[in-house]
Amino acid sequence: MTGSRAFFYLILLSWQRQARAHLMLWIAGGLLAFAAFLVLANTWNGRWNMSYWRVPGGGGVTYGDQIRAFAMARDLPLAGSAASVTQLAWSTQRLVVDDASGFFVFSNRIVFFLFTTFLMPLWTLSFATEGLGREREAGNLVWVLSRPLSRPAIYLAKFLAAVPWCLALNMGGFALLCVLAGWPGILALAIYWPAVLMGTLALASLFHFLGAFARRASVVAILYAFFLETIAGNLPGHLKRLSISFYTRCLMFEQAHEFGIQPERPSIYLPVSGSFAVTVLATVSIVLLVAGAWIFARKEYLELT
Repeated sequence: MTGSRAFFYLILLSWQRQARAHLMLWIAGGLLAFAAFLVLANTWNGRWNMSYWRVPGGGGVTYGDQIRAFAMARDLPLAGSAASVTQLAWSTQRLVVDDASGFFVFSNRIVFFLFTTFLMPLWTLSFATEGLGREREAGNLVWVLSRPLSRPAIYLAKFLAAVPWCLALNMGGFALLCVLAGWPGILALAIYWPAVLMGTLALASLFHFLGAFARRASVVAILYAFFLETIAGNLPGHLKRLSISFYTRCLMFEQAHEFGIQPERPSIYLPVSGSFAVTVLATVSIVLLVAGAWIFARKEYLELT
């Protein structure tokens, strides 16, 4: 009974400590404000479509110009069959470029590129590395280890205290960006939220593991996030399979497959199936949680002496 009370008390205490503002949290808040401004600016300027894209890229005619050309041709007095073809082409061009392309543009520009490979890892490590890393740097780990709890129970309690904050920042931040984007974002939120949830849990397990394994967990986590998630996660080849964001995006691709969402070059990106991505993300979360508890139970933390 005493052990159970101590376990839940440690979760509550750790959860409260996570709420205190610190440097990484301020950075995460700044990134959220910047991303929200970027999304809102694109929404105000009507950029969630392909009408301003040029063919060929760089100096060609925009899709919007093509729509206007079709509109002018539609108004010309043409024969029956020619007028029908022109009307069909104009309607198709308008639907694909100006209307239905919004979800495609938002997914590729914001969800896959900005959020999944950059914001989500940084937002997660803002809390996940603090569970044990902050206690070690502040010299409070001795007090924590003196509680009537086993070390694996302490490790689990710290993880359970950090996960709600990670989910609140990732899921809440993702929802905010989606709402600010209008209907393309609302559709993205409805389709992608399960992938964001699973990716957050896997990243939280990884960064919490680093808190038990490395003394400067925040520094190691930032290096991992930039090199493996942001840079390697967008490179061709198999190196990106070491990043959690790769499997998160593969799950997103399968969830949005019926809307025509897929990697730009599937033969180079080499995505895996959604079921395999779910298996990897769930396995990573469980294995790293168990491995972290095992290391935490046996590591001597010499900096405490």
